Parts: sequence; C-alpha cells; structure tokens
Amino acid sequence: MSARSTSLLLLLLVSTLLSGCWDRTEINDMAFILTSAIDLEKDGKLRYTVMLPLPGQMGGATGGGGGGGSNGGKSYYIDSEVGETYRECHMKLQKRMSRRMFLAHRRTILVGEDLARRGIRELFDTVPRSPESRMTTFLVVTKGKAYDMMNSTPKFEHFPSEAIRELIKSKSVMDINFKDFGISLSLPGADPVAVYMDVKDSEQGVESSKEVELKGYAQFRHDKMVGTLENDTAMGLSIINGQKMISHSITLQMGDGQMSARIYEALTNINTKLINQKLEYDIALNIKATLMEDTSHYDLSQTKNILLVEDGISKKVKSAVQDVINQSLKNNVDSCEFGNFLWRAYPGEWKSQFEKNWPESLKDAKFNIQVQSQLTDTGLIFDNVTRERISQ
Repeated sequence: MSARSTSLLLLLLVSTLLSGCWDRTEINDMAFILTSAIDLEKDGKLRYTVMLPLPGQMGGATGGGGGGGSNGGKSYYIDSEVGETYRECHMKLQKRMSRRMFLAHRRTILVGEDLARRGIRELFDTVPRSPESRMTTFLVVTKGKAYDMMNSTPKFEHFPSEAIRELIKSKSVMDINFKDFGISLSLPGADPVAVYMDVKDSEQGVESSKEVELKGYAQFRHDKMVGTLENDTAMGLSIINGQKMISHSITLQMGDGQMSARIYEALTNINTKLINQKLEYDIALNIKATLMEDTSHYDLSQTKNILLVEDGISKKVKSAVQDVINQSLKNNVDSCEFGNFLWRAYPGEWKSQFEKNWPESLKDAKFNIQVQSQLTDTGLIFDNVTRERISQ
C-alpha cells in the first residue's frame, strides 16, 4: 500500500505541471475564409474582399449547386474593405466580424488585373508571415476586378471558390501555387506565370448564370503582369514547361474535314548549347494523343493515314510552342525559364555574359523544336459507321 500511495502522490504532483487548454478556440468562434480577392482602387488603395460560409445556411444538399440556401439565400457571405495595405484591410473587416477570420482553409487568392500589372511582390511578405496562410494556396489573376469573380454563380458548386479551385486542379492547367510563383521570382533567368481566369455569362440556359472560365496564363516580368497566353499558346506553355500528364484538346485540319484529338501525355527535354558564344536550345517533345472525332473520313485502319494524323499533331504542338516563345520575346519575358536552363548548364557564362541583359539576350538565341507524336488510340471504330462503302 505504501508503494501504491507513493506512486499516486507522484502522479498527482506531475499532473500539476501539465498545461491546460488555456488558448483553446471554439469552432463556433471562427469564420473560415474560403477565398480572398485583392484589387487596386483608382486612388491607389487596395480593396480586400473575403468569402465566408454561413453555417446556418449550410444544411443538407438539396440537389443543386450555385450556393442555394434557405429562402433562396446564398450559403456564403462576401464583404470587402479598402486600405493602404492588405493587413489594414483585414483588420478593418475583423472589427465588424463577430467571429475571428481564419485563413488556413483558404485555397485560392484572386488578384485583379490592375493590381497584377502594378506589381504583387508585397503579397509575398504578407501571406507567408501568417502561420495560418498556406504557400500551397493557388494564385489566380482575374480579367477585370477580382471581386467580380467572387460574385459569379456557378451552378455545379455551392461556392464560387470551389468552382475556381476545381478548374485550377484539372489536368489542363499547370499546377501553380504561391510557392511556385515565389520560386520563379527568385530563380535566375526565369519569369513567373499565374493562372488567368474570367467570368462568362452562360448561354442558352433556362436560368442565366455567371460561370468561372479559364482563359490561360498571365505573364509576369518580375512581379508585374505584362501579357497573357491563351488558347493553343497556353497549351504550348504547359507542354514546354514539362507538365507530363496533361489533358488538352486540339483540332486538326485534315483533308476536307477536321479531326479532334486529346493530348494526354507530353515529355519535354531541353538541351542548352553555346556554340561560338551563340545560344541554342534543342527542344525535344514526345506527345501521346487519342482521337476524339473525325469529320475528314480518313481510313485509320491504314498505317499511312495514322502517320498523317501524327504529323498533323506534331505540327500543331510545334506551332503552339513556337507561339509561346514568340509571345515571350514580344513581351520581353522568359516565361519558359530558358535562362534557368542556361544558368545550370553554363553558370560562368551566364554570370559574365547573359545575366545583365536577360531576357533581351534571348532574342538572339536559336530554337530547334522537334516533336514526335504518337496516336495511341482511335476509339472503338476506324471510320464513321454510317459511311457508304464501295465494293472492291
């Protein structure tokens, strides 16, 4: 009994040294920010907008999206404030919030185009300082005002923020978050890009809606937006930047009709060469694609026709990659990070010859683009099943 009493006494003494939940925060005291938007006002101040879910209107699913709640109300709340800095706006909003705004659940940060063109380097001081902010948050540049995108009404999701996040996560989009953007800013011979999005009115619907739409990528020179890459040019960027598993649809002009194919894999190899102090890049691309539609009536059971389609895919991809390079040279940016390849291959020459005048020096470089395409699947048929056959 004496030993048991002594042990019990020691446990009681040790328990007095344990700390309690003195800083506990109840979930009912928190407001979870789903996404935030930052815009530039005409007077140079910042407008900071947040989207917060309304717990009282987030009951069970009723069979539809679009933020439907009781009495037709939305299941989220949007508010904004104006100030000189991002944090000043945040604190102004907090003064009229009954719950503490919590940032750890935020997955997207929207930046209006006007602010992006002025420069967004200050965001890389504000966001990383808070332990609640995640550097894996996606950075999105919006055409026009960022808060307009928050007022979109996508039909498939309860929150616009979810529609934005799901589109960014698709295989047709490069995975670019805050960390990736910041790394590109700090790398020698590289200029960052960010996902570029817009709001588009739905067409031919019973009820109109404002849907979120992917436009492509915003090009930056250092931290300032200088241009955009859209359509096939955006596809060319994702291929040349080494996004292996992708999903891009392309249309080919074949004979008297068209073909639609889906590129699902791309392997990129870039070799940097200095020949007599002249810069050359050998870009080798290996593409795999599947056929989705054919109105040209090619007999794809014939190898020669398959080779023609593969050659058409190669030409399409080569043109898209060349367009990316041309657009980068036009905007005086290095969105493909060619300078980083040069720095890794020839660090001494980069420092002494190219660094000071980059990316202007890129205009004198030679680009050798080689594309090898493989049509791996034509679907369940070789030709349109209703087409008339001529007897042999």
